[in-house]
Amino acid sequence: MNLYESYLEEIEERKAMGLHPKPIDDEALTTEIISQIKDTKNEYRKDSLKYFIYNVLPGTTGAAGVKAQFLKEIILEKITLDEISSEFALELLAHMKGGPSVEVLLDLALDAEDSIAQKAGEVLKTQVFLYGADTERLKKAFSKGNKVAKDILESYSKGEFFTELADVEREIKVVTYIAAEGDISTDLLSPGGEAHSRADRELHGKCMISAEAQSEIQKIQKNHPDKRIMIIAEKGTMGVGSSRMSGVNNVALWTGKPGSPYVPFVNIAPIVAGT
Repeated sequence: MNLYESYLEEIEERKAMGLHPKPIDDEALTTEIISQIKDTKNEYRKDSLKYFIYNVLPGTTGAAGVKAQFLKEIILEKITLDEISSEFALELLAHMKGGPSVEVLLDLALDAEDSIAQKAGEVLKTQVFLYGADTERLKKAFSKGNKVAKDILESYSKGEFFTELADVEREIKVVTYIAAEGDISTDLLSPGGEAHSRADRELHGKCMISAEAQSEIQKIQKNHPDKRIMIIAEKGTMGVGSSRMSGVNNVALWTGKPGSPYVPFVNIAPIVAGT
């Protein structure tokens, strides 16, 4: 049994638990998925495309590195796919927001032909997770007279990665949900006893507050589709360790909104309140 077939088995196991396919962070599995995409007659090709586009974790995972390199090949037209155009590949890189994707975008912006370099440069203007090595590449290219590097640096100096973001809504309608009565801790949102599942965001989300609370939140969302849920606590104690971050992740998962259609279970903009 290959890695992909093992992944399909895991998908069925998760389905029985009410979970979606686990986001992919494994380099070898992603490589196998890409091979199936390249093989136009592969029986798993259609689903492989779906998992590649929508279910590979970004960041510094091995899977992200393989995905970014494959997208680079598409943009440079070394590989042609009907389902992923050069423009769409750039969009996918933009949503990966750091790590291997920035390295690839810099490769394209600084070394590719002008039309590709310009487009990659426009994407880079929206990226904020650059390491010292990345900015050093821009500095060197700028010192050699690279116009795209100059354009990117000027954009950064103006803060366009922030000023060009979509405006926040002038009015956000909310409906409140009381997390619990009395003093609560972030451990209520992400229990230490469930720390083993924190890397699996959807699974870990099942432990926030209680199953009853989650059901109540979903009911409120159904009854008030035009409103956002604001979770309220009378007072709270900041937990220790990773319960703080994973607790916020869980609140966002249940009450926030998707940060990207191509990054699974990473939500943004939860609304919270305290008295």
